[in-house]
This record gives sequence, structure tokens and C-alpha cells, in this order.
Amino acid sequence: MSNLATKILPNVENVKKEANNIKHWYRKATVRTTDRIIVPSLNSDEYIFPPSRQPLVSHPMVINKGKETISYILAQSAYRYMYEIGLLETRFVIDCSLNIVNNVIEGFSDVTKREALAIVIDEGYHAYVALDFIMQMKEQNAIQPLEVPQTNGNLDAVRHAYQVLSSEIHHHFQLLSVTLAEHTLTKDLLAIGEEKSATETFNQVMTDHVADEGRHASFFMTATTNYWVKLPDVVKDEIGQFLPAYIDEYLKGDEERDFDRKVLLASGFTDAETQQILDDTAEVYLGKMNAYIEKTTLQLVECVEKMGLLNHEKTKQAFIAHGHNV
Repeated sequence: MSNLATKILPNVENVKKEANNIKHWYRKATVRTTDRIIVPSLNSDEYIFPPSRQPLVSHPMVINKGKETISYILAQSAYRYMYEIGLLETRFVIDCSLNIVNNVIEGFSDVTKREALAIVIDEGYHAYVALDFIMQMKEQNAIQPLEVPQTNGNLDAVRHAYQVLSSEIHHHFQLLSVTLAEHTLTKDLLAIGEEKSATETFNQVMTDHVADEGRHASFFMTATTNYWVKLPDVVKDEIGQFLPAYIDEYLKGDEERDFDRKVLLASGFTDAETQQILDDTAEVYLGKMNAYIEKTTLQLVECVEKMGLLNHEKTKQAFIAHGHNV
């Protein structure tokens, strides 16, 4: 074990809490308790994805093109959402959890590693459900995804962070970045799961997922809280001063709307029609995007504060300099 690891042995486990976590996982984890989710045909009266989350389908030109076009646009939105779940879980959360288990992120006890393995199982199941959802959509509805994304905003932000931060602190930062992502995802799933306009099947996927995510978010927050306080000041200095800009990068929206443009063109609209629809829906799209960024930024700053990161003066000053009221 490295000298640094010896200094940062985090005591993240309370015996009673961990015992309850074990009981809860065996009784409540969705991988152990749920049946297979069956995706309905797009010919049903239900929407495969919440229309309120895709402003394109409320545009008169899209509506005039008929239900088939609306269904196509919502199907592509559902594909993208499910693929991004798989990316987040398999390339990010599972990777970090296994790094805890395998001492890449050093200093965690067997009790904590067992909890991390439970998260690996849970997140693997969530990725499995997302892929099964995608495969059923392909088989039942003859609509193929326009593209299979290989990255997302979260992964891009972390990749950029690794280019900026010293290589020896990447794994320290990985734990923090996953904690912020799990905190965000839990709230996002709660919100989208409350949408009543989508098919019951889609809502069930969201509801099942969030049933596990609260426990995951709590685990990572506790781990980061105890991990951070034992880090050397030189590591805190570098991460803390970079963190406000990272949050901005992580939450950056798709202002160019590349995905929406591709979907409209694939739906048979001309370049001019596509641009008109994008222009007409820009106010609603950007309004929702900016409101989400503002709300989530405040939530993440609060999360950072709860974990005690702002007790480190240089980190606190970095957030103040970035315009945050902390």
C-alpha cells in the first residue's frame, strides 16, 4: 500500500448501518426482486418516452406529419436515454466501484468493498435492463436507433478533467465525480419517473432504478466525505480549485441540438423545415435546459458542502471566485 494510501484510510462504515444495508440489499435490490420489463408496441396509445421531455413533438409541423413521426422522435429519444444509462453505469459507476474493491482507490475495508460490489451488481442490472429495453424496441417496432453513442456529457467532462489534473490524483477525483453523478442521477430519475405521459413500462424502469440509486448516492457521499478529509492538502488544493469549472463542464447542455437536428432530418423534414422547428422550439428547449443547469448546480454545490469539501479554504475560495454563495 502506498504512503498516500496509508494516510487516507477512510472509516466509512458504521456497523449498524452496514448491517442494515446488507438486509436492505437482500430484501429490496431490484436485481433480486423485479420481473422482466416488457416494452409495448409503439402502436399502442402510450408514449415510449415522455413528450414533455422532447419539445419537438409539440411543434405543429411535427404534429401535422402524424402519429408515426411523433412515435419515431420519441423512440429515438428513448434509445438515447437508455444508451446513456448503460454508458454511465458500465463505464463510470461500475469502474469506480471496482476500483474501490481492487484497491486502485486505496484504503477501504472489506465491509465497504462488499457494499461497492453490491453496487456493481445493481448497476450491471440497470445496464442490462436498459439494453433489454433497447433490444425489445428494435424487435417490436422496426425502428433502429440513429446512432449508438459512445460517450455522454458526464464521460466527456471526466475525460477533460483527467487532461487537466495531475495523473496521480485521477482516482481520487474519480470517486468525487461519481459521487456528484450519482447525486444528480437520483434526482433526475425521481423527476422523470413522475412523468405521467410516458408508457407505464418506461416509468417502471425509472422507478426501479431510483429504488437503488438512493442507496448508491448515500454510499458514495459517505465514502467521499471520509476520503476527502484524509487527503493531503496538495491533492485538495488541485481538485478543489478545479471543481467549480468541472461542475459547469459536467452540466453543460447541448445548445447546438445536434441530436434533435439528426432526428428531424431522419423523420423526413428538409433542412429548412428542420431549422424552422429548431428555431421555434428554441425558447422552450433552452429555458428548460438552463433551469435544469441552475437547479442542479445549486444541488451539487450543496452536496459538496455537505461532504465537507468547503471546509478546505482554497476549495471554498474557488467556489466563491466562481460566483457561488458559500
